[in-house]
Amino acid sequence: MRSRESETPYEKVEPRRSIEYRDHDDFDRIAFAMRALRRLRTSGMTIAVYQAVSDLRVESGRDHGKGPGRRWAVVGIPPHASREHIAYALAELAGVQSMPFTIQTLLADDRQPSA
Repeated sequence: MRSRESETPYEKVEPRRSIEYRDHDDFDRIAFAMRALRRLRTSGMTIAVYQAVSDLRVESGRDHGKGPGRRWAVVGIPPHASREHIAYALAELAGVQSMPFTIQTLLADDRQPSA
């Protein structure tokens, strides 16, 4: 019989986070998230992005079937999410150390006109 919590075969799942700021800017939030993910270079992680209905959701865990160190994430982006909150959630998911610099870089990249 296992008596220590560290020996359990089960993984603890963190509670869901909810970010509820409403931004009325008209932009493609999913496309912004995909560009941000390319910039963040989230290697070793499989990420699915979808349009959520009510709140920005980020769920992640270990991908046991793909080998050690592999992770998965599901990111739901509602139609009212701001660029800042999307950038913050994705940078946090990617494990970024210098959060303010990264968020400002992602926002600046998105606001530059395309060539």
